[in-house]
Amino acid sequence: MTLANDLRYGVRALRKSPGFALTAVITMALGMGATTAIFSVCDAMLWKPVPVPHLETLVTILERNPENPHDFGSLAPADVRDIEGQAASVGPFAIWQQGLANIAGPGGEPERVTQYLVSTNFFDVIGVLPAIGQAFREGQNEPGNERVVLLSDALWKRRYGGEASIIGQKIRLDDEDYIVIGVAPPKFAFPKAAELWTPYAWSPADRANRRARNCFAAARLKPGRTVPEFVAELEGIGARLAAQYPETNRIRRFMAWDAHRFLVGDFNRLYSQMLLYSVLFVLLIACVNVANLQFARATGRMREVALRTALGASRGQIVAQLVTESVLLSLAGAVLGLAVAEWGLELIRSGMPPEVERYVVGWREIALDARAMLFTFLAALVSGLLAGLFPAWQSSRPNLALALRDGARTSSGRGRRRARGILVAAEVALAVVLLIGASLMARGFGTMVASATRLEPSTVLTFRVALTATKYAKSYQRLDFYNQLLQRTAAIPGVKRAAAASFVPYADHSNGAGYLIDGRPDDPARPVEAGYQAIVGDYFSLLHIPLRAGRFFDSHDGPYAPHVAVITERMARRYWPDDPLPIGRKIRVKNEKDVQWMTIVGIAGDILYDTLERGPRPILYFPYQQSPTLWMDFALRTNGDPNRYAAAAIAAVRATDPEQPVNEIRSLDVLIHDQALGIIYVAVLMAVFGALALVLACVGVYGVMSYLVQEQTHEIGIRMALGAPRDLVMRMVFRRGMLTTLLGLATGLAFSAVLARLLQDLIWGVPAHDAVTFFGIPLALVAAAALAIFIPARRATRIDPVIALRYD
Repeated sequence: MTLANDLRYGVRALRKSPGFALTAVITMALGMGATTAIFSVCDAMLWKPVPVPHLETLVTILERNPENPHDFGSLAPADVRDIEGQAASVGPFAIWQQGLANIAGPGGEPERVTQYLVSTNFFDVIGVLPAIGQAFREGQNEPGNERVVLLSDALWKRRYGGEASIIGQKIRLDDEDYIVIGVAPPKFAFPKAAELWTPYAWSPADRANRRARNCFAAARLKPGRTVPEFVAELEGIGARLAAQYPETNRIRRFMAWDAHRFLVGDFNRLYSQMLLYSVLFVLLIACVNVANLQFARATGRMREVALRTALGASRGQIVAQLVTESVLLSLAGAVLGLAVAEWGLELIRSGMPPEVERYVVGWREIALDARAMLFTFLAALVSGLLAGLFPAWQSSRPNLALALRDGARTSSGRGRRRARGILVAAEVALAVVLLIGASLMARGFGTMVASATRLEPSTVLTFRVALTATKYAKSYQRLDFYNQLLQRTAAIPGVKRAAAASFVPYADHSNGAGYLIDGRPDDPARPVEAGYQAIVGDYFSLLHIPLRAGRFFDSHDGPYAPHVAVITERMARRYWPDDPLPIGRKIRVKNEKDVQWMTIVGIAGDILYDTLERGPRPILYFPYQQSPTLWMDFALRTNGDPNRYAAAAIAAVRATDPEQPVNEIRSLDVLIHDQALGIIYVAVLMAVFGALALVLACVGVYGVMSYLVQEQTHEIGIRMALGAPRDLVMRMVFRRGMLTTLLGLATGLAFSAVLARLLQDLIWGVPAHDAVTFFGIPLALVAAAALAIFIPARRATRIDPVIALRYD
């Protein structure tokens, strides 16, 4: 009954102060809306259940390099076999290899889809049964028996209209006939973005391969076993294999991730958490603002509180009543904040490209659902308590004699003014951290983009073509296809240059290899490793890659000519430190049979191939004609917008081979944007939160100074009556406001320095000591705070001493 009375009284009290209530509700709505939107994103990506049964017992196994914590990934098949045979904490392994496949025939145009080659027990280990049809059977992983396929629900509906009659039918996959035996359940896409699964047909040589790191594995923990126990087992197994096979396993160890971490990925988790922490700062600033508003309002309610105290109300009852009013304001702000959150989610969802969206687990589940609303309600209660408890406690013990004196001057007292100043300083500090964090992220992204500007990415169209070994088994067939396609694309009106390479900059794929250098013994402790790039056409000129020494390839470097290579500056410096121009030196790919020695004929300038690279990677280029590969990325330098040439590029591919799909057709600047999308999201949203924090902080400074001037009207009047000039009064008010601001600024800068070092370690391109950021942001914030202080300070200089002295 007491709560009901407090609620009724609180509603009446707030209705008497509509200006205060509206300001507090809008402030809370902004904080709650932003927080709810980001919670919805984090909830969908990090906490909502993934459609895999008992995900908590499913673990994935990865290889790691003990000498480099950032180097981890896929496993060698022979290592998988040994781990499975020696691990006692887990059951049988489900094994897969990620790839892409060309799909053609009935159902639509040829296209490139995400394929996973999996062990026949894959669906048994994962614990998922096909929605229709059947899973793979034992024996279908033997070479010659693997021509069966299981489709994802999304591919089945998109390409085959969701017709159950597809079961048992043949489809063309990589120019071979496969029989569809099943369709996975809706929303099931394990591993990420899976569109179809086929059996992993291992030959005995494949199973014994300890060099090729091309597969992943997952297993179920046995009852009573834990991930740390399995990790400890993997450490022992890794050490034994390193001793047994030092040539391949000397720096190989293994680790286990829970399946959810594997699906989400560390970067997505990191970005989501950064956004959540940032938006919680905004909510804290909103709470501080509302707390300051309530401090100011409490000054005018001292007589009311004193009267209730004199009539027998306990301090607890007074605090409960004032906190109830704060919670009502917060709940009202939360209701309005839901509309703000829905608008924010629309903006967030609309900014994600479809080609990237399917790789982000949970993105399609982002919604303002019951979980988000429950969070909003709980956050509103906590925020109401945070915003109301401190002001309520400070206001619950008034000076009865002074407060009840008729016409007495009310004042919040020195202790309350100090408390409000501390809260404003906290606002400023939080705003500084957010603004500097946003600025550093933006500067980091700017560094990434600046590194690509010399490529002129806005006029380059890229697309990927992957031939199949079935149709293009011979080298001359591949050469003929790519020569024809290069001629057709170069002849498109408006295309200035056309070239192709194993991978273009900022694509989501790359090739690497280990090498042997002529005259130098192979040292497993210091392996020679670099990117492996086949190029055809005027690749160097198209991407403005300069020649530093020697020559580039020419028409004489044909398939029957001596094999040649061009290496980058980084590769020359790293592997020939005593010979800056290793022209004429010989090098060849390691562990490959029948590979010829290549003579280095040129040194090319370095370029970045990835937005997250901390520096240019070593690259070895060789003429495509001398070692034709199946997969190539095309790049077309165009006049103007490259997207206008996409249809013509697809037509050129179709004219060369009607069944050949075209994949990832995008401009180079879009490739850069998509690769850095996580950083872009964080940078933009942190900038929005920082701007919101700045506005709220300035409002807080203005509010405190306004009430400070109102409370000190009598004091200011006395000073002016005794001859104090107006500029002295201005300086007095200004000094008090700026001291509060500078205190918050100093605190915020200290925390920002720590944040900058963390960001620099986590994300390449983020500068830890950026003078523009650490000088410009505080200067801008001081200027904004000075404006917020100037208005009430100017008002103080206009106080009439006669009127002020009547105020008792």
